[in-house]
Amino acid sequence: MTEVIKILLIEDDEDDYFLTSDYLERCDSPKFLLTWATDSDSAIEALKQDTFDLCLLDFLLGAENALDVIDKLKANQYNLPVVILTGQSDSTVDEMVMRAGAADYLQKSEIESPRFMRTIRYALVRRDIENERMERNKVEQKNKAKDKFLAHLGHELRTPLTSILGYTELLIDDARNSPFQQELSIIHSNGKHLLSLLNDLLDMSRIMADKLELNMKEINLAAFLTDIHSLMQLNAKDKGLSLNVVPKTKLPEFIRTDPTRLRQILINLITNAVKFTDKGSITLTIEMEPSKVSQQSENYAESKALESVLRFTVDDTGIGMAPDKLDNIFHPFEQIEDVMRANHGGAGLGLAICKELVCKLEGDISVSSKMGEGSSFSFFINPGSLSDQTFDELSLGQVAPVEPSNLNMQLTGKVLIVDDLREIRRLTGHLVSQSKADISYAENGVKALEAVLQADEQNAPFNLVLMDIHMPVMNGIEALHAIRRHGKDLPVIAVTAASRKGLKESLIREGFNDVIGKPIDRFALASLLTLYLPEDNPVTFSNVETQVSGMPINKPFAPERPEPRVKLDVPSPLKSQQEKLPTSKVKRAEHEEKQTQPSAKRVLVVEDDEDAAELLQLFLTHLGCEVVKSLCGSDALDAVDEQSFDHILMDLTLPDYDGYELAKKIKLQQTSCKLTIVSGHQADESTMRSIGIDNALLKPVTKNDLESILV
Repeated sequence: MTEVIKILLIEDDEDDYFLTSDYLERCDSPKFLLTWATDSDSAIEALKQDTFDLCLLDFLLGAENALDVIDKLKANQYNLPVVILTGQSDSTVDEMVMRAGAADYLQKSEIESPRFMRTIRYALVRRDIENERMERNKVEQKNKAKDKFLAHLGHELRTPLTSILGYTELLIDDARNSPFQQELSIIHSNGKHLLSLLNDLLDMSRIMADKLELNMKEINLAAFLTDIHSLMQLNAKDKGLSLNVVPKTKLPEFIRTDPTRLRQILINLITNAVKFTDKGSITLTIEMEPSKVSQQSENYAESKALESVLRFTVDDTGIGMAPDKLDNIFHPFEQIEDVMRANHGGAGLGLAICKELVCKLEGDISVSSKMGEGSSFSFFINPGSLSDQTFDELSLGQVAPVEPSNLNMQLTGKVLIVDDLREIRRLTGHLVSQSKADISYAENGVKALEAVLQADEQNAPFNLVLMDIHMPVMNGIEALHAIRRHGKDLPVIAVTAASRKGLKESLIREGFNDVIGKPIDRFALASLLTLYLPEDNPVTFSNVETQVSGMPINKPFAPERPEPRVKLDVPSPLKSQQEKLPTSKVKRAEHEEKQTQPSAKRVLVVEDDEDAAELLQLFLTHLGCEVVKSLCGSDALDAVDEQSFDHILMDLTLPDYDGYELAKKIKLQQTSCKLTIVSGHQADESTMRSIGIDNALLKPVTKNDLESILV
């Protein structure tokens, strides 16, 4: 079909109009459709009635000139290429009209020359380029608006989710609500599901905007896989499934990757396998293979230079998928219809996110499946340089069976749990919490050292530290050496997933008091806790005689554990003197003794959502803190002006202040207090460092999260 170009001719001379029209009519290709206007007003009317590809504009139009007409076109938001026509050449006029925005400048005598047609063509090409630029700009603006909307949506949803999940956890922990445990668990489970959907949506938004950055680091592969096994085997066991980790080849001790994103991929694939499997097993296979197997993948250009790649395969014995459903399974918002959607739901983003993350890790992912027989998802990643690595058989600790009953260890004292993975800290904390010990958390060796020193300064030292070996910033061995250099001889137990020969002896020589493997066996942990923590039922003078007479002492059940030490509650000199003192002196002595105890931490909560602020106050009060609430930035500044605080928790989005600006002012008034962002937005790390903000928590926040940053 012949191209038709619509031209608006603005010309007050009828002869020139006929000359131009006659020439354009004789053109075979392209065809021109000409509309004539004699001044700017008639041109505006024509533009209201129709759209045009090009405007031919006479320079002189009676009382007007081309510059006046161009200004009117711009004022009325008409954006089309304009070619100026004039009776004579004038370089000054040429410069003026081009500066005004004309596409080109021609003499009328050139209308029937080849230059006229070239000028029209060039003007149309420039129009197309400009239109493409404007469209790209529109798309960019829409994407920015979408990203801004999603960020706002994330914040708005995370704030109520904080209250839903937080208050539900408080209700679950209250023994008085035991008749409603099932209902509360359903609320909590669905709240967590909603949070996972929100996280998927925000992750996909960052990926599509190319704003998702990797944090590459060296990780211990055995420890990493043991943590994955520990986390996911409980999900499998809940459905009566077994989760197996099978190495097919010898594996490197360390790889270089983004552990957070690799964990996200594996947990997503294993979660899907558990979700769509009703009986049988899930198997995670790991192997090293030559990179040549990836030559057919989309990422071969990146991967072909590698000597070898690390491949992970997740196989299940579930319901499987039809072959025609596999082509689109990694596309965003795609789900398998019918039974999958009806029974399992989801936003259809999990596998698309996995695909994008695998590609960012310089790999590729594929799937095979048969209806009724199960599915197999396989992906490989770039493990980094392995030239200096030792390869060995992967050995994971045996996961202890999960028993329904609790250990109910009657132990007290203070325990510090140190691990860089929050989920593992929580799992270990859950096991330790079955005693009556107070639990604190640290995410690396530096934080652990700070916690130990601070606890000693407050005359409330830790009775025991459970220290992971492989951590960023400062690993467990370095942290232990630092603790010992400060003269602290408290018991420190190494927690490690490695199982090479002689490791335990090596760690003991480093200065650890004992070693426990990952995944942590709860009975082995109970045995160690019994060795190092004081019992909750202290022996008094009256029951010492009972014990001497041969009656048994109540002890928590812990199979194959060493005999616990008997700790006698010998009365302090202060207590023995109280029996002889008058009542007033006893009270004064009690007051003096109380004064020696560490004071509770004073915490300021700055949060404009009253429900969220109330929940944070409840959590912190349960953790033994004194809490002051502020619902806006100005109230917070008044509070820090009147009182000193150990820690300040603040939202980024406040009605009267930008969170970062408020943080700067707070830091000027109280330089020694710790500052933590608690927000529905991801905090900017560089801004945090420049201000001196210590931590950032993403809503919804749990009591364990708060406890981990208060150490």
